Amino acid sequence: MRVPDAILATSAIAILALAVVEAGRLHPAAQAGTASMGAAGVTAITASSGQGPDNMPFEVLYVIDNRSEMILVYGVETQLDRRMTLLGGGSLPALFRASRGG
Repeated sequence: MRVPDAILATSAIAILALAVVEAGRLHPAAQAGTASMGAAGVTAITASSGQGPDNMPFEVLYVIDNRSEMILVYGVETQLDRRMTLLGGGSLPALFRASRGG
């Protein structure tokens, strides 16, 4: 898979995951928490960022590409804006090496 194809596939999964999260908020009994899904070697995980009001905390979307060993983190910066932005990302092996002090 070429790099532009991988970026397109990762972005499509991120948008799909956001749509699933937002659709879950339409149901009054929906619980804020962690949800995950995976397809074609890409895993998307939503979780609370620890910020925002207690009744509607801000959430982030972690997208992990198992093939290229990359992680991308998306978030919604303000509740009014409702646009997802790329907050960060990087190579998983490099992040683990850095966390071990290497």
